[in-house]
Amino acid sequence: MNNYTSDRPGLGRRKFLLGSAGAFGAVVLGATMTGCGSEAGQAGSPLGPSRPGGRLRSVIAGRSASADVLDPHEAGSSAGGAVSKNVWDKLVAYNNDLTLRYRLARSLEPNADGSQWRINLRPGVVFSDGTPLTARDVLWSFERMLDPTRNSSGDLSMVDMSRTRADGDLGVVVAMKSPLADFGSVLAGWYCYIVKAGTGVIDGSALPVGTGPFALARWSPGDRTLLRRNERYWDGPVPLDEVEIIQIAETEARINAFLSGEADVAHEISYLQARTLSSDPNTTVVVPPAGLMGAFQMRVDTAPFDDPRVRQAMRLAVDRRAMVDSVYYGYAEVGNDIYGKGAPFYHGDLPQRSYDPQRARELLREAGKENLTVTLPTADGMPGMLEAATLFAEHARAAGITIKLESVPADTYFSQVSGKAPLSHVGWWNYSLDYFYGQTMTSSSPSNGTGWRRPGWDAAFAQARAAMDPQRRSELYRQLQEELWNDGGYILHSFAKRPDAAKNYVGGVRNGVPGTDDWANYATTWLAEQ
Repeated sequence: MNNYTSDRPGLGRRKFLLGSAGAFGAVVLGATMTGCGSEAGQAGSPLGPSRPGGRLRSVIAGRSASADVLDPHEAGSSAGGAVSKNVWDKLVAYNNDLTLRYRLARSLEPNADGSQWRINLRPGVVFSDGTPLTARDVLWSFERMLDPTRNSSGDLSMVDMSRTRADGDLGVVVAMKSPLADFGSVLAGWYCYIVKAGTGVIDGSALPVGTGPFALARWSPGDRTLLRRNERYWDGPVPLDEVEIIQIAETEARINAFLSGEADVAHEISYLQARTLSSDPNTTVVVPPAGLMGAFQMRVDTAPFDDPRVRQAMRLAVDRRAMVDSVYYGYAEVGNDIYGKGAPFYHGDLPQRSYDPQRARELLREAGKENLTVTLPTADGMPGMLEAATLFAEHARAAGITIKLESVPADTYFSQVSGKAPLSHVGWWNYSLDYFYGQTMTSSSPSNGTGWRRPGWDAAFAQARAAMDPQRRSELYRQLQEELWNDGGYILHSFAKRPDAAKNYVGGVRNGVPGTDDWANYATTWLAEQ
């Protein structure tokens, strides 16, 4: 996803990552857990009764053939994420409000200080080849995600595998290197899928098995993936026979495929497209209940953004309300430079940063950077991306800042540009602060696209995620966010809802927020008789 993304829930290996904003839920000890199953809200007004079986064609943002990855512990594009969640499953997953639902786990039980957790697996789950799910599969998956030779990340660095063990066939006792108050919110993150013990390289040369609603039938890197119904799915039955996931990196090209009849569902459409299609009687526009982080990121370790006055000036040089109104056509809320609006422990009491080009000019003058010129690489990699870049350049001129837009390929933007250039786009899907900060803001984070490395901040984050008392945890997270608001590298201008589109003969489309269990999950989708 970056998250992703197109390259990853941030982007890069992000869950889109633009992909990626916060989520929603009450402030509690750990996360509130709900039951399993497909109880999530759904959208759509299909024409005619459902018919058994059929093939759904879904078009979604992906990567080039050379960069595409099938492995669920490494896949970073939106398409890779969709394949992963339909073939494999997690121990727990996010609801739209970032509370957690149990999946392969029946329960998670911490000891008194969060230094040890017990995972109790759901009985009766089997892989698509009929092999029962056991503790051994969980241990293998953890080891695999922690393997330093793999390009993967489940943010399991706090797990001490030397002291983690199986306790019977359906129990796993997980030892922590340092206490963790909410293990579930980490397990629900982007890469934390459970694969079958013994699974080695997952590259399409052999068809892997999973416990998800579909089984992999064919994979063509950078092009399309064919899935077939898993008849052994523990949370079934699954209505569709097959799902074809078609990868198209560019936003406009995706909607063209949908409009021409090449696809039945289109994910990550533009906001103008969503507004236009909302009046089309043959289409249902599915709008999730929460918005995703839309931002630019400045590398705080690279000139000119290594000067905090320049970073502050850049944040004051964007008109957030104009972004919401002009780029997202109202499908968004104004951002305030910190991640996770609506998520547990989000600091909603910070002063709203506003457009102030005059103050931006003053800060640049103080820094000796008056009439600053910077380059912003951009691409049509996600909805609103090009439009946001263009509008930012217009806003910044009033502050004496020249932003040169550099067009680069969409299918490699988040893997090769985002977080590497001094100034770039970033976006993350919705995750807990625990997961997001572990992925992006610590000195050793795998997706630290702002170059934020502060030992003191790292130590405070470790304290926050270990605090079993919710009030203490909230206080620590507020302090962390205040430091990022004042000194961090994000220009987080909006939280934009990401509309999808479905033909009216498609039913059971889940109204999921990207990053959660319901987005691009086809377990309940069906086709109507035509």
